[in-house]
Amino acid sequence: MSINALEKALWQVYLNPADKVRFCTDAQAYLKDFKLDDEERAMSTSFDVMAMIGHGVNPLLVMMAFQTVRSVEKLREYFAIVNQSGGAGSAG
Repeated sequence: MSINALEKALWQVYLNPADKVRFCTDAQAYLKDFKLDDEERAMSTSFDVMAMIGHGVNPLLVMMAFQTVRSVEKLREYFAIVNQSGGAGSAG
């Protein structure tokens, strides 16, 4: 498992509009460019916020990528997910 590879994938989705389009169009194909294990691919393609945070991905990065992928208008969903799970330090 490589948290760095997962964080790099999310960072590029956040930073580069072309990577966002690639991720949103075909996440599996986009993620092939990164050394991720099956668990990391699954949490990324489903955009499982708490799984990624519980895995050790920076919560701010997850939030930034979430708003890029889902739209800033849905950012409240991110906070609802994190708050329901007991906060960013909790995996469950």
